[in-house]
Amino acid sequence: DAQGDKQVHVDLGSPRISATGEGMRLFDETRRPTPYLDAIAEKLGALDAGYRDSSAFFDALRRHDLLEPLILEVTLDDGSTNRLVGFHVIDEARLQDLDAAALGELHAAGHLMPIFMALASLANFSELIARKNRRMRGG
Repeated sequence: DAQGDKQVHVDLGSPRISATGEGMRLFDETRRPTPYLDAIAEKLGALDAGYRDSSAFFDALRRHDLLEPLILEVTLDDGSTNRLVGFHVIDEARLQDLDAAALGELHAAGHLMPIFMALASLANFSELIARKNRRMRGG
């Protein structure tokens, strides 16, 4: 609205909305949001906040030269080759070379934990590739 308060809009004409009582209730008998809708609104708010914060986060990564291009080429068990191009990852060596002032700045801005989480998430590639191979085998 005009004050900047966030709102969740529900398209009552959507086929996902049921008037027969099936599914999760969004509003209670007094037309107040249910805990389920409150939880969804909270998640949407977190997504919105992350989106709004991402510009400052990426500006900080660029300022400290912490982004490096990622080209990932994976050959699956069936012999097919897949390439992931156009993405970037955190340059771990460059991060380790930052001085205390730069690390303090990143920490104060709330950027250090997301940087560490992004680095840690790279360990998931092996499991994701294994899952893809299992799925292709029908498992």
